[in-house]
Parts: sequence; structure tokens; C-alpha cells
Amino acid sequence: MNQKIIAVVMTITGLFTSPLYANTIRAGDVINVSLDELIPTQTSVGYDQIMYKLGRYQFDREKMFDEVCEANGQKGVENISVNASPNNPSSFTCQLTVGKRKQDMKTVVIAPDGDYYLTDGHHTFNVFYEMPEGGADFHINVVVAKDYRDIKGMDKFWTQMKNDGNTWLFDVNSNPIRYDELPTSLGIKNFHNDLYRSLMYFTRGVSWDKPDKPVPFLEFYWSKEVRKKIDASTFDLNSKDGYAKAVKTVSEYILAVDTTDVGGSNLSAKQMGQFNAYDKKAFKKLFKGDGKIDYLLRYKATLSEKPSQ
Repeated sequence: MNQKIIAVVMTITGLFTSPLYANTIRAGDVINVSLDELIPTQTSVGYDQIMYKLGRYQFDREKMFDEVCEANGQKGVENISVNASPNNPSSFTCQLTVGKRKQDMKTVVIAPDGDYYLTDGHHTFNVFYEMPEGGADFHINVVVAKDYRDIKGMDKFWTQMKNDGNTWLFDVNSNPIRYDELPTSLGIKNFHNDLYRSLMYFTRGVSWDKPDKPVPFLEFYWSKEVRKKIDASTFDLNSKDGYAKAVKTVSEYILAVDTTDVGGSNLSAKQMGQFNAYDKKAFKKLFKGDGKIDYLLRYKATLSEKPSQ
């Protein structure tokens, strides 16, 4: 009898998470998806940002659970069982219920064909995809930012996506691309490595920070601006000294930018979060033991130690 009840419950649960019932979902809803259901809306990511997170999780497992909780809108982790795994929600407890803090959650839109397109969270979800206990079938909760199912045809959908600022249709060199050149799934190998995007992540807090209401893809606009004057390939991003030089050089340039159109954003440097002065304390923190660059370089070292296949 109990087995029959369990079977019925599982069937009902499966029905309400299947595409057949997707028409009940509306903008603003929190939905649970697997990472392989999400389609990217940009071609590149900063590999080093992702590797920093993987390194952080490798040496600080509590942080991994903390960020899974945060991504689910649950603020942070409260309790972790001995054999806890991030892909088993019953093995750890978050501080709040799912979706309580929607402002911390990543967003998707629904396309005319019913597919889910990721509009925020490409770095975070690529980390979840690549971490040892993650992968394509890793489940996470997201917020539906917009429903485009009333639009007829994918060409019109992508035109509207571009108008709404929900896609970044540029390649790693800032050249325009077509929407059919975008990756079709998460996984770091499906994305190009944007060195400038990584450097924008590590200079955040040193020379700039996100404004209260940031423009979508803010870091990419800044990356386009920085690329005009700085060649990131000249830095040794596998050493502490090389990274320090890169962060310092990029930060000094960001502070010197005087334009009303950062990277084609139609916004000024100040509107895009430019600081008035260099934050030396934040810079030093990056390179301390258990700082972001420290975790990144330690993780890179573990990769170089692995035998070639």
C-alpha cells in the first residue's frame, strides 16, 4: 500500500515539473530546474572566476553549501550533516525557505518554444556544473524574470531579448554575433574564456562596484572598455605577482576612465560603479592567504599536478 502511495506521489510530482505543465508558470514564479534545462544567453565567461570558486569549494566546503543556499534564495547554510552533498537538499539545512530572498536568485526567461534561457548566473551555474558533486543533472531554483511565449517565432524572440538587455550577443573579442552562435548548454567547455571578464571580477571592490541598479551584463560593458587600452594576454595570470600587476593595471585604468558611454552602455563611468579612489585594503585582501587570488592559484596548481590523459 505504501509503495503505491509513493508511486502516485512521484508520478504527480513528475507531471508538475514536466514541460506539459509549463504553461502554468508565470513571470515572478520560483521554479526548480536541472542545469541541463538551461540555455545560455552569452558566449563567454571568465574561466578564472569559475576556477576561483571551484578552488574555494575544494578548500572550504561550507562555502559551497552556503552559495547553493544563497542561489536558492535561502540566504545561507545553517547546518551541514556529516555526509552532506550539495545535490541532496535533505543533507543540509539553509537559513530560510526556498525563494525567500528572490533578489539573490538567478533568473531565466521562457522562450516561445517553452525552453528556459538563463539571463543571469552563467558563472555561478557553471561552477555548480563543474564542481565534483554538481553536473548537468544538478537541481537549483531560479526566478522566471519574463515570459516570452506570446511572441511568435524565435527571430522575434531574440530581437526582443536584445531590446530588453537579456542577452549578450558579442563574442570574446566584443564582435557582434548571431543568436544561433550561442552555446546550447552550460559547461565551461561550451564557453570562450574572457580574460577581461575575470579581471573585472577581481577588480570589483578595488576600483569599482555594482551600483544599486546595475545594467544587465555590466561587467561585459566594462570589459569592452578596458579591452580598448589593455592587452590582458601580456599578464602572467598563473602567478601571484602577475595577477597583482594585472589587477593594479586594470584598476588604475578603470579609475581614469572619463566617458559617458562605458563599452557602449550609454552610461557614464560613475553610473557604472567607478570608485573615486583606489581601495588598497581590498587589493591586499585579494592576495592574502585564503583570499580570492590565493584560492584561484591553489586550484590552478592542483590542475597542473594532474597527470595528462
